[in-house]
Amino acid sequence: MSIFYFTIRSTLKDRGFIIILFFVLLYAFIPVFSYFSMRQLQEIAITLSLSLNSFILLLLSLFGAISTIWKDIEKRHAYTILSYPIARWNYLLGRYLGFVFILLIITLLDFTLSVVCIKICSSIYKSELPILWGNIFAAFIFCFLKYSLLLGIGFLFACVSTSFFTPIFSTITIFIAGNSIQGIVDYITKQKAEVSIFIKTVVKILYYVVPNFSAFDLTAYASYSLPLDIKSIMFSIAYFILYLGIIITLSIIVFSTRDLN
Repeated sequence: MSIFYFTIRSTLKDRGFIIILFFVLLYAFIPVFSYFSMRQLQEIAITLSLSLNSFILLLLSLFGAISTIWKDIEKRHAYTILSYPIARWNYLLGRYLGFVFILLIITLLDFTLSVVCIKICSSIYKSELPILWGNIFAAFIFCFLKYSLLLGIGFLFACVSTSFFTPIFSTITIFIAGNSIQGIVDYITKQKAEVSIFIKTVVKILYYVVPNFSAFDLTAYASYSLPLDIKSIMFSIAYFILYLGIIITLSIIVFSTRDLN
């Protein structure tokens, strides 16, 4: 738990975190931008709120991937911490959970600000669609799960690499691939596209290796008050737990065997 609290304290004092946190102020402009959408103020406000939350969590996930393990090793903080009777797996898990807790707090803060923005926009022009706060809250929580998983992937790359840029660009690559892989698979299978067997095989392999981030996108359900599919929700949660478990296990194995000297 000491590593957990240390991560929270050190992150809150970090200049990079403070700069990213200033993006939260952009929520004040959401009613202004939504006003230009004429009769869809409510729907646009919900979409913009979720998009801004996603952008902030993305920056924090990338920041966390370099401000924890890699930064600790580069500035030799890890040497000092691990000189105490602390197991490496305990150190790694404490660092990860500390930053995940920060992601959760920022998500709840964004949700609170979004409630204000959405109420303002819905009062300007009443939509025919009801505001399903449960759907909106679920969309924010699933966004949090998405970037908690991305953070875990960033940790894995940080444990493997000795370079500053490798964890960042590798994590960004996985993020882009994870958001597009479902669409590519749907295009190949459902549209019966004329694609070679080799390409289909590669895409299928990537589909099972790369995390499917689109499974955590509930923006449409929140913006247009669509009923949530409980089976899909439960599947996405199980998928998150399984994939994150594999990523963290690999990170612990790599970090435990890494030479820090």
